[in-house]
Amino acid sequence: MKNNSHTVVITGASAGVGRATARAFAREGARIALLARGRDRLESAKREVEALGGNALVLPLDVADAAAVEAAATQTEQQFGPIDVWVNNAMTSVVSPVKETTAEEFKRVTEVTYLGYVNGTLAALRRMLPRNRGVIIQVGSALDDVYLHDLDLSHCAHSPFNNSLRFA
Repeated sequence: MKNNSHTVVITGASAGVGRATARAFAREGARIALLARGRDRLESAKREVEALGGNALVLPLDVADAAAVEAAATQTEQQFGPIDVWVNNAMTSVVSPVKETTAEEFKRVTEVTYLGYVNGTLAALRRMLPRNRGVIIQVGSALDDVYLHDLDLSHCAHSPFNNSLRFA
């Protein structure tokens, strides 16, 4: 185990790429805030992180809720110190032909997959820019640059948003 004093926030940390990312940072001894909706899976991820040498904070929330994301950033810094790395990984999707997809489903995919990404980035920037340090990792998909399905539009918004960060 390495002694890593980095504080890391990971959205979508309860499963898949987010959980694997948490394990990778844990092996380096990082302090990791685990963000996702499901407390049980977050608690399980926390046990994995701690078994691998990291320290974890479980923060169940919906990344579509900007105030909740901001509160999680504040709580992370209160408990672990300044955030060094923010990983935006949370996403959701609906696999359905457009004619069978409801407006509410489109809205939810956009709120989580695009606005969740924006909410995390803004919370991170509010802390990193004044310190002039920090890294934001935007976990995307091949869908970010290629339109393959009607609900992939939220992924397509990632690239223009990331480009706008050059002017932050």
